[in-house]
Amino acid sequence: MKKLIGLFFIVVILSACDETPPETKTQSTAPVAADIAKPLETKASPVSILLLYKIEEPNIEPYESRIIITDKFIRLDDNNDGNEFVLVDRAKQIVYSVSDENDAILVVKHQAVTTTSPIELNPETVRTPDKDSPMIDGHELVHYIFKINGQACQDAMIAEGLMTDATEAIAEYRRILAGQHAKTMNITPADLRNACDMAINIFQPDKYLQFGLPVHERDHTGYQRSLIDFDNAYEPKAALFVLPKEFDQFSIDELQAPATEKPLKPS
Repeated sequence: MKKLIGLFFIVVILSACDETPPETKTQSTAPVAADIAKPLETKASPVSILLLYKIEEPNIEPYESRIIITDKFIRLDDNNDGNEFVLVDRAKQIVYSVSDENDAILVVKHQAVTTTSPIELNPETVRTPDKDSPMIDGHELVHYIFKINGQACQDAMIAEGLMTDATEAIAEYRRILAGQHAKTMNITPADLRNACDMAINIFQPDKYLQFGLPVHERDHTGYQRSLIDFDNAYEPKAALFVLPKEFDQFSIDELQAPATEKPLKPS
């Protein structure tokens, strides 16, 4: 979750580094833009999916990450019910990144990736069945390595065919983010562009989810995620899918819009 929230606000920082950044504040008294919709405050589905992961990142203490999936929403958090989470409205294809520290909600709407990669991307998938590993809920574990231009970008142990409803939901979420990443790619300095990052975050965001549920995964940055529990008959609280009404909402597009010029006062 720390990586998710951090990723969103890195995008904000990059956007703010444009040539004509508008004046922004962490908190604003301005009304929420009319086109930024809020998810419906409906009851959660009676049966949902819970995925619980252990996350390991360089220079950060290991922590737990929870994903709750219903037919209407996806919630990602640090395995607590607080106001630091990501919420996906699946019907509207909108991601809301809620920051309790800033009392703010970053809104990311789905938009198709229409650009092409500025660098060549040659993908390769290496699949190796692991006959020595125990089966997960009747599904065999398979070792996958996803390479771009010969570099191993993602490495995962995948229970093939397990919980495809969950993997498709997570893929939806990643595809929404891909559209936003594509828009900010052009303002990323050329020396910071990385073939693995572009493939994972923009051009192949759901590649590793097409085969089944990852039980353990790691990427080229040192990020690792291990499944420690799951429940495909979970009953979440409906309140977990409601946005804090007192938090301000903003979008990347609003930050990139030029500030309105103020008229000169008559002398």
